[in-house]
Amino acid sequence: MNPTTFGALWIVFGTSLIAVSDNFVAGVSREIGLWQFHVLRSAMVIPLAALAALAMGQARTLRPVAPGPVIARSLFGTAGLLMYFAALPSVGIAQTAAGFFTSPIWVVVLSALLFGERIGPRRIVGVVIGFAGVCLVLGVGSEPVKPMALVAVAGGACWALSVIWTRRYCLAESAVCLAVWQFMALFGAGLAGVALVPWLGPLLAGVPGTDFATMTWQPVAWATVGTVLLIGLAGIIATGCMARGYQSGAASIMGMFDFSFLFWAPFFAWAIWGDLVSLRMAGGMGLIVIAGALAIWSGARAGEARAA
Repeated sequence: MNPTTFGALWIVFGTSLIAVSDNFVAGVSREIGLWQFHVLRSAMVIPLAALAALAMGQARTLRPVAPGPVIARSLFGTAGLLMYFAALPSVGIAQTAAGFFTSPIWVVVLSALLFGERIGPRRIVGVVIGFAGVCLVLGVGSEPVKPMALVAVAGGACWALSVIWTRRYCLAESAVCLAVWQFMALFGAGLAGVALVPWLGPLLAGVPGTDFATMTWQPVAWATVGTVLLIGLAGIIATGCMARGYQSGAASIMGMFDFSFLFWAPFFAWAIWGDLVSLRMAGGMGLIVIAGALAIWSGARAGEARAA
């Protein structure tokens, strides 16, 4: 098996694990709120990740080379993930995933706006195609746009900022360091959210789909704890699988396999819950994949040209 195929299989397996586990977030949302979910998940995942790093002899890599950039990157990523998970229960995983996976398009736009990077014709075409895909997924012009669907798109923008920040300022950090610090930021955000929910609830009153984000701390059944733990474990394993895949080939090729999540997410939603996506939404997701592939490929070409 050649390295590209080997890496692609690792990434596709990783995205399938995330898709399966994220399909159970809607069930968890009936028992606990967004902030409690992240407190519990992070509290279980951080020690496991640290123990795994220790077992692999990588304990030293948990300490960041440059703490400031790592903290900033973690905050951007946390904002994006909070928006993604906040939207999941009310919007559904297919539409939420499509909104969140606009991140490669946002990388192009934000890189140009914030850092003055040149946008070539391929990237411009990709942004236009991606915008059309988002409009199809959200049902612009055919049905009312759900506010939480827009939150998922905003989550993609925040995640794009974390990607840009990683490329610019965190290349010296290990993958396990970035992952652990990301979960620590999510843990802190969860605690802050639990404290602020009494004020957040009235602020978001009347906004459809915000029940998960405004739920106060609840008594937790062991079944719920187990589900949250499994979701966290799936995330750790998936991160490792995808990191192994990224090491097996060029970024311009490997990055495109991330979009297999847009296949797995609705597939498992159908297999587990019987949910089906419409042809309109499927078409929009296809356009987002094309746009993201153009953005990744063009970005890699530009990087090769600079290196030459």
